[in-house]
Amino acid sequence: MKRVVICDANILIDYAKANTSIIVLTAEHLYDLCVPSPVWEEVENLSSRDAKEFGLNIVEPSLAQTYEAANMHGGGLSDEDHMCFIMARDEKAICATNEKPLRKKCEDSNIEVLWGLEIMAQLYERGKLSSGMAAKTAQKIASDNPTITETIINRFLNRISEKQ
Repeated sequence: MKRVVICDANILIDYAKANTSIIVLTAEHLYDLCVPSPVWEEVENLSSRDAKEFGLNIVEPSLAQTYEAANMHGGGLSDEDHMCFIMARDEKAICATNEKPLRKKCEDSNIEVLWGLEIMAQLYERGKLSSGMAAKTAQKIASDNPTITETIINRFLNRISEKQ
């Protein structure tokens, strides 16, 4: 049985721009990918049809979760970030995000977290993605997303070259 991952918008946006097959491979081989509906609304690059085709589960938060997220403040988190945190906590799921404040909140509450590039590294390590395609996708993400620095890319490239 695959673990559930609550996916933040930033990772989906990166993969939507760089290589949508990563989303498909992740849903097929690694995790049940769930996206809270308020987070999904931030992902302009993908349609509801894409979500279904790629194996993403768009989930509606409960009224209690929505209320809790709307009333959480501080920590540099948006309502959508709070929703990812709450749903990961409630589902005992992994939170996938590149946002440091959300990662810190999750880690402080003992919620497992994943970086976006870490997902590709796991696909590579399981033989589901070539190092060349992983490297090309990472470079494309970095070119579109200034928060993915050269240091982050080099760390990722070192990880996928270690296992060859």
